[in-house]
Amino acid sequence: MMRCGADMTDTTTLTRAATQRYVGVADWWGVHVWVEEGGTRRALPYRGEVPLAGFAWGRAGLGARELARSLIEHATGSPALAERHCRDMTHDVVAQLPDLGFELDRDDVIGWLERTGEPVPARKATTGIEPV
Repeated sequence: MMRCGADMTDTTTLTRAATQRYVGVADWWGVHVWVEEGGTRRALPYRGEVPLAGFAWGRAGLGARELARSLIEHATGSPALAERHCRDMTHDVVAQLPDLGFELDRDDVIGWLERTGEPVPARKATTGIEPV
């Protein structure tokens, strides 16, 4: 039988933290981009057009564009917004990130989109599990 913690009752509701963070790490194993939310970490889903491309940052190019596309689509839930803005975000944001790693909040991605004049739809709450 499960017991509640000292500060919890059987009617306590656990809520996830609203902050999503994107963390890019470059090490000798390669480059990795994680989504951190509510104490969990998972890989950022690849939403690119080219199956063999991976993610890159700190420069412009295909890998940087695919990272921008995946960040925008994950942050907004909209493939159309991602397609429309991934090239501009590549040059404005992704190419300017430090080579060894970065941290961006979902709010950074949304804020960049809003500065472009794009109305950004509210994203549904995530469960931490996404279809691939």
